Amino acid sequence: MNKTIKALALLASAILMGVSAPVMAQTAAATPAAPTVTVDGLVDAYYTYNFTDSANKNPGFGNVGQLWNSADGSYSIGLAETKFTAKQGNASAVVELAYQDDAELGITPATGAGFGVNVLEAYASYTTGAWTLTGGRFTTWMGNEVVEAPSNMNYSHSLLFWYTIPIWNQGINVSLAVDPTLSITGYATNGWNNSLNTDAFSAQTFGGELAWTPNSTWKFVLNAVDGPGNQSFSVVSNNDRWVGELIASYAPTSDWSFVLDAEYGGEDIGHSVPGPISGTITSADFWGAALYAKYAIASDWSAALRVEELKDETNALGIYANGYGYTPFEGREATLTITHAITPAWTTSLEGRYDYEVVNGSVPTAGNGDFSNGSADQLTATLSTAFVF
Repeated sequence: MNKTIKALALLASAILMGVSAPVMAQTAAATPAAPTVTVDGLVDAYYTYNFTDSANKNPGFGNVGQLWNSADGSYSIGLAETKFTAKQGNASAVVELAYQDDAELGITPATGAGFGVNVLEAYASYTTGAWTLTGGRFTTWMGNEVVEAPSNMNYSHSLLFWYTIPIWNQGINVSLAVDPTLSITGYATNGWNNSLNTDAFSAQTFGGELAWTPNSTWKFVLNAVDGPGNQSFSVVSNNDRWVGELIASYAPTSDWSFVLDAEYGGEDIGHSVPGPISGTITSADFWGAALYAKYAIASDWSAALRVEELKDETNALGIYANGYGYTPFEGREATLTITHAITPAWTTSLEGRYDYEVVNGSVPTAGNGDFSNGSADQLTATLSTAFVF
């Protein structure tokens, strides 16, 4: 009898295992794998010498027209960055932390908050077919340059990157890869360098990007942004500001590459403003263009030249606005950068830069941009090194 019971028990166990095995397999298959996490980053340090000493006579602005290498005569951290990327199936998330000695990455551009570690990016994305949805904080889609200097042709950033566009946005974007050569992206955000829609910056900012790469030689990008101009130097922060941009890239050989970045923008005002221009101004506009050229001298050496001009006839951008109101601004610069790749991850560069800026046809006074003892000219040299991992 006991043998019969044992036999039946073994048979029942075998049947149960046979039935449960497919169910367990399905359950295991339905359980997604743990996200894969990668860590990237960089350390970027520099020393800039200002031959015209304008940084020391320009309180609050540093080296004129230079965004993140504005410190003169100081061993400085241009950017220390750590980026965490997690991926699981079609979903991914990014958290990017950044630190600088002499700037705030535009995180709190109008508050004067202290420096420190900032959350430059924090977003999640989901891709299905040709569509990608992203939500959170992400760096700007505008401009030819990016935040990380080693990814640009030149070490210092252009006037267009510094004065005319946001550095980061917080909101959502939807991208469609029409085909391998064409993509379209739409953006809806809380503003320019603004994490919350407060009473002062209540309107939404909208933007778009169309990127077309017809072949390996040419690439064209059309960008646009429209919303409250929450910029560092804005005269009236919540005025509606818009910028349209064309970026054309041309790489005829593996050694040569050229880029044209052209912008036209404006700001809706509609109220009385201070300064030489009085009365009611309903709108103000500005334009700028930057031309880049880069040549690979050898596998580990390159030279890059950038020339640009920015004109703002009514100072819609509010550059050096204190005491000037809506008055004409004109800025030009030329930059030559020689870069040496010591290793694939470690580069060093020597850069010379010339800047020229005037407001209302004259040089601003101390406290509002005293450039160099009454001269609108500035000459700087920068030695930098960066390690990317």
